[in-house]
Amino acid sequence: MGFIAMIFSMILGIFLTFVGFIKRHQNFYYKILIGLGILFILFSIYLSLPK
Repeated sequence: MGFIAMIFSMILGIFLTFVGFIKRHQNFYYKILIGLGILFILFSIYLSLPK
């Protein structure tokens, strides 16, 4: 279950960061997407650390 959550979080984080960077000049909410994407990427890195 943790591996699936890690992969899903990484893919979602990359997608949100990518969309946020492309459309960052259109609206303020896209800058929030960049932050959420980075948080998802950091969360997936945390899940990948050995316990």
